[in-house]
Amino acid sequence: MDPYGTLDPGANGQERPAPRLREAGTLRVLFRGARKRCPRCGERRIFDGWFTLAPSCPTCDLRFEREEGGFLGAMAVNYAVAIVFWLVVMAVGIALTVPVVPVAPLLAASIGVLTVVPVWFYPRSKTLWAAIEFLVVRSEPGYRSPPLVRDPRTKDLE
Repeated sequence: MDPYGTLDPGANGQERPAPRLREAGTLRVLFRGARKRCPRCGERRIFDGWFTLAPSCPTCDLRFEREEGGFLGAMAVNYAVAIVFWLVVMAVGIALTVPVVPVAPLLAASIGVLTVVPVWFYPRSKTLWAAIEFLVVRSEPGYRSPPLVRDPRTKDLE
């Protein structure tokens, strides 16, 4: 018996294979996308930089952009989030100054919000759109998922 091997008496000196995990539910997939993770396995290392999403997940090989122009939906999600932030800023600004609404400060706040929010949310919009696309593809009748195997002994489980 190998003294440096596993402590599992049933392993007979060999490492047991990691168990298969079932696929995540809809909410978990969407939350993974919102947190800049792979929608399928939850891997964190999917960006090469702030603006550069890897072509596929290094852990489960999920392709993020299925076709050319596939992230047009991510642009729409990014735009919608920026508009929601802007509407909140405008509503609060107008509500606080309702008798005499100052245009210049609201214009400056609008420019700031509509510049910063899309840049900040850009990577999240791409992974959120990849999660939505994954949910759509996963719901197709001919979809067959390759086995998702993760080692539960690692600390990066969700």
